[in-house]
Amino acid sequence: MGLSVGATFGGGEPVEEGRASDLVGAREAALRLLSVRARTRSELAQRLTRKGHAAAVVARVIDGLAAAGLVDDRAFAELWADERMRRRPVGRRRLSQELRLKGVPPRVADEVVDRAFGEHPERALALRAARSWARRSAAGARERERLFAMLVRRGFARSTAIEVVREVMGERDE
Repeated sequence: MGLSVGATFGGGEPVEEGRASDLVGAREAALRLLSVRARTRSELAQRLTRKGHAAAVVARVIDGLAAAGLVDDRAFAELWADERMRRRPVGRRRLSQELRLKGVPPRVADEVVDRAFGEHPERALALRAARSWARRSAAGARERERLFAMLVRRGFARSTAIEVVREVMGERDE
């Protein structure tokens, strides 16, 4: 890893003898986590702290990884939003909530959500999700309720969910 006593890491401060091995261990753990998937600063901090690394060490490691371009909350949020829109669409409210739970700063989350829904209208996403769900279920009043509930759970606005249920179930009734 290139760290030794007296070497600098992250913020440019010399590495103390007792912390050199902790810095190396924390950095290796962070890199393993990042090899699985992108993560926010907050997620990395929580996971490294849970593994027993000191807060100061965690902060230095994350700052070093961010400086190297390996940790970027905005890039993470954009990737997360794009994947959600493509694979399993959710509404504006749910996407915003997911990003905040992942530790994306609120301002960044709002900007990413606005961009995502500028590119993908919420009604079109709800319609796609509803049609996919409707292909796998029977028709009837109970299914209308279940479809509506699924759309609301996914964070689509109630008014959008009502319109989409009418349209999708109307297509099935024809």
